[in-house]
Amino acid sequence: MSQKQPVGAYVDYHILDLLARDSIEDNRLTDDWNAMKEIWKLYHENRVRLVTSVEEIELDFVIHMNRGGLCVTDTFQITDNIDHFEDWELADRNDTGRWRAIVELYDQLETVNEQTGPHGTDGADKDDPSRMHDHISIILGKEEQKERGPGKAELLILRDCAALLHNHFDGSKWADMKHIDYGLNWSVLREVLPKHGHSATLNGEHASFKKNLLGLLNRLVGISKKSCPRLPMKESHIDFVLDIITKKYCQEDMERHVCHILCSLRGGIEYYLTMDEGLVERFAAGKDKLLSLTGHGAVNLEVIRPSELEKKLKSLNT
Repeated sequence: MSQKQPVGAYVDYHILDLLARDSIEDNRLTDDWNAMKEIWKLYHENRVRLVTSVEEIELDFVIHMNRGGLCVTDTFQITDNIDHFEDWELADRNDTGRWRAIVELYDQLETVNEQTGPHGTDGADKDDPSRMHDHISIILGKEEQKERGPGKAELLILRDCAALLHNHFDGSKWADMKHIDYGLNWSVLREVLPKHGHSATLNGEHASFKKNLLGLLNRLVGISKKSCPRLPMKESHIDFVLDIITKKYCQEDMERHVCHILCSLRGGIEYYLTMDEGLVERFAAGKDKLLSLTGHGAVNLEVIRPSELEKKLKSLNT
């Protein structure tokens, strides 16, 4: 008789980021941090499955590392991207060290099979993924959530940077599609920041704001090189590039949750891990509505905090 498979828990970037940290500054996350360390041990003892979607979490890598100034150009070579970024003297070694730890943890996870769950490709209750995405968005109140996209201040700074690119890039630098020159991109941003009331540094009180701007500027430069062979760019083309950046690299966290929850449902995973108590409550309150929207099958997924999953696992293994 075959041994029963342990329950599965879906892991996203936020959970890996929590697990990768050596210490926690936010006391509200201490219980979840300690719980994840215990869950990780149980995983390696084959008492729980930890799974993720390669496609979705690699998009998480692109988005979240971009917020730290790193431009991930190849998700198959993330460590090489980190190495290149770290060659730049202003790269934050705390960030790069944590990113390496996150990638190392990711490499140890199982991959979710979206064919096997009841709502998956081969499931009895399969549904069109785009429709399921919309259903999940409805029960989580995604349309009511404030989007993360760049605010007016960020867009003004990026627009000014785009208008100055011709003063920093010569023909050969602009024609180079393969390499990211973090120092050169930073020189553009460094010139613009004081005009908007910010110091031309990557540390201090607004460090995360400026790192995120650098990440978006890296993308702006890369997209512009491919779409505009000669500088300076026209205003209409700057608008075009900024629109691409906003849609691709500024997805709000709720959109990412929706995508990961969809993968969990399609893979028949029992638990989706999060530290967001509001997300836990909204999903629990909306499960009946999700069932009515799909019109068939069961919704066996539970959105849960790591501290609560640890308690459940202990009861299952006693």
